[in-house]
Amino acid sequence: PSQRRIGLYRSYTAAIDEGWTRWVFDAWHVPYTSLVDSVIRAGRLHDRFDAIVLPEMSAGAITDGLPAIYPAPFAGGLGTRGGDALLAFVRDGGTLVTLGGASRWAITTFDLPLRDASAELDRQQFFAPGSIFRLEVDTTSALAAGVPAASIAWFEQSPLFALRDTTRARIIARFPSRPQDLLLSGWVLGPEHAAGRPALVEVRYGRGRVV
Repeated sequence: PSQRRIGLYRSYTAAIDEGWTRWVFDAWHVPYTSLVDSVIRAGRLHDRFDAIVLPEMSAGAITDGLPAIYPAPFAGGLGTRGGDALLAFVRDGGTLVTLGGASRWAITTFDLPLRDASAELDRQQFFAPGSIFRLEVDTTSALAAGVPAASIAWFEQSPLFALRDTTRARIIARFPSRPQDLLLSGWVLGPEHAAGRPALVEVRYGRGRVV
């Protein structure tokens, strides 16, 4: 289709990155539909959407949402039903895009061939609370269409990807291999832990993919 049907997850926890993602879509005139928990849990998402975006937020916030003291429909997150609905969406050919910490949820839920190496490091070993890192982009990928080979990424306590199975995942962008080349703006403790790691990964899953 000429116009992709995009859904953007809108948690009732009011994740700030969801607002920033909407701002980017609005600024670039990208049409999208906001998806709340109940809509995702209802399933049959591939009938309505080609791609769904999970903005930067913790895995716990995605799964659990607001506590039970809040009234319906605001309490609870995606839960098991929502996770199963997104699994079916991707298996049926959909594209799921997870930003920042939401990727930790996807790694576990989809059993992706990745691990988050930042979980093995404490803040005395590696810490970047809000920095701009340089990126090296594989411009042969359709996901990188129009993106220069040298680009940038905002990094704020984000995952550090490590591939467990290189046959199932394609690296679209990675951080520079030399630690001294990593940081463009801000500060980072332990840049050697991020140097050379994948920053953007495409994983095929059923007939669809997780990015």
